[in-house]
Amino acid sequence: MHDTPLEYTRRAAWERATGIPMMALAVVFLGVYAWQVLDTGASPRLDSWLTRVDVTIWAVFAVDFAVRLWLSGNRWRFLRTHPIDLLIVVLPPFRPLRLLRAAMLVIGTLNRNTMTRARLAVFVGTSSVLVLLLCSLAFYDAEYGAPDSKIDSFGDALWWSMVSVTTVGYGDVYPVTTEGRLISLILMTFGIGLISFAIGTTTSWVMDQLKTVEANVGNTDRELTELVAEIRALRAEVATLRAAGLPPVDAVVVE
Repeated sequence: MHDTPLEYTRRAAWERATGIPMMALAVVFLGVYAWQVLDTGASPRLDSWLTRVDVTIWAVFAVDFAVRLWLSGNRWRFLRTHPIDLLIVVLPPFRPLRLLRAAMLVIGTLNRNTMTRARLAVFVGTSSVLVLLLCSLAFYDAEYGAPDSKIDSFGDALWWSMVSVTTVGYGDVYPVTTEGRLISLILMTFGIGLISFAIGTTTSWVMDQLKTVEANVGNTDRELTELVAEIRALRAEVATLRAAGLPPVDAVVVE
């Protein structure tokens, strides 16, 4: 069973209407998440307020997912084809899961709004920056203040993300907590995947451009070949006229 034209149209209309607001909420969530991590001296009252904002955004995304599911004729197919959206709702708004929820919120809204071939590079680039930023925040949250920690500032965590995602690994900064090691695994997995995907996308784009150039060169060669053939035919015709004793074309006087 597939979505009927009416059901698909209604869901598409809802997604068009809510696409930008959902993206804005995802960005707000990133701001709240960063605030909670970086403001290590936040008061309990401020932390409680930020947590309420976090839960509210999660609830809004849950309602949006429920509406889109309800507007779909084949709900099982919708669940299978929207795993990120489902995980956003299934993962509760708890502190240890903020990294996953933040990544899914933004990647899900990017996937919903920008997954066309012409904007694939934007999606890949944004996802790469997002993974670096979120892993840096999560790593800083896990490692800052821990015994024997190598993290003294968010800059240290960002540096660790950069050298880890590029598989350089200088060894000057490394995780000392279990949560930090788990984040390292996530970053290395996503990092290798994103780098491979970016290289593949770039290679595909370059190959497409080369094929376009080759096609243009082929068309030009064919046109030149036809032009040369026409010139040779004209020369042969002129030679035939001269052999027959007829005057050249430019010598003929029109009376």
